Amino acid sequence: MILHGKRNSGGRRCKPFWCLWCSLVLVVSGCSDLQIFDETGMATIVGYDLMKDGKIRASIVMPSINPEAERKIQLISAVGETSKGIRDKANLQSDKRLLGGQIRVALYNEDFAKKGLGSIIDTLYRDPSLSSRLFPCVLEGNAYDTLTYPYPEEGNIGIYLYRMIEQNVHGEKIPSATMHEFFRAYYDTGIDPIMPYIARKGDELQIKGVALFQGDRFVGWITPREAFLIKLVHGKFRVGSYETSVPVHIFGETDKERGHDTDTVHLAFDTISSSARVQLEQVSPPVFDVRIRLQARILELSRPLKLEEASLMKTMEKALEQKIQQELEQVVQKLQGLNVDPVGFGIIYRAQRRGLERFSPSDWRKMFREATFRFHVKATIIRNGVMD
Repeated sequence: MILHGKRNSGGRRCKPFWCLWCSLVLVVSGCSDLQIFDETGMATIVGYDLMKDGKIRASIVMPSINPEAERKIQLISAVGETSKGIRDKANLQSDKRLLGGQIRVALYNEDFAKKGLGSIIDTLYRDPSLSSRLFPCVLEGNAYDTLTYPYPEEGNIGIYLYRMIEQNVHGEKIPSATMHEFFRAYYDTGIDPIMPYIARKGDELQIKGVALFQGDRFVGWITPREAFLIKLVHGKFRVGSYETSVPVHIFGETDKERGHDTDTVHLAFDTISSSARVQLEQVSPPVFDVRIRLQARILELSRPLKLEEASLMKTMEKALEQKIQQELEQVVQKLQGLNVDPVGFGIIYRAQRRGLERFSPSDWRKMFREATFRFHVKATIIRNGVMD
């Protein structure tokens, strides 16, 4: 009886606590902004075009959840001067409330990107509903036409393009350039931001290269091959592949002996590992020593060379070093011509120079044009693969 009485007493003491807890749950639930799936439109990709009158046209793609719909996606387009005004106009065209939490890719046509993307990207970046992993991209051509094109593989074009970019970033075909990474470079001094450069070729979308920015303005682009070289200078590199060619005469062969029509040997390799060290050797004008070490595996050769021979392997390594060094010099000259520094040589300059109090982006751009880069490449072929 005594125990029973204690239990009843404890139960009476708990009742006010549980009543208060249930009340709090009801209050919080009542105050939250519930999003009912059937009543919301989850946009996955948005494209921006600069109109002739200076206004912006946004094209928003979201999946259709209606099983009876002929198309799997729904596109809404609106014109305005601000992203907020465009979103309000887009909502007037939809039976569902548009939400941006699932946007994975934002496309900006070249004219828009050349004018400057700072304001509109800043708006997206400050939107708490958007993921910082969103990929902003420069688009060759018109965003509206690209997103309304009837691709044979109909589906969610936003998710498809996001996965295409993501797998190429993971495969180290192109550098990573999320919205967060774009802004980190944009606000830093001594480095310029980049974006994927997208184009439509026939019925397919493709990553044409990497878009280069001077501040928030698009000024040019480089190929994925050139982007590979930039990643080598950045530092550690593990899973990328690369294709190049070397003169056949370095192996002591002639075309007539082998019966080939070309005087080059084409080869493909992947990097097992690489490292880079950039040292500022002279302050004014800047002189950088860039030393790159990489271990590579030959995957394919266009001629049946016997790489098992140690002397032939050394010849191949030397040719590879000279080729990569030559191409590094060419891509840096291209960057200097555009006056953009996506590698971040300016950050290295600022870090290695003592007593530098004031260092503006304009100061570095002037120095970057006059800078000298000395590349030293050491390649080691650790094993080889198949041959044609």
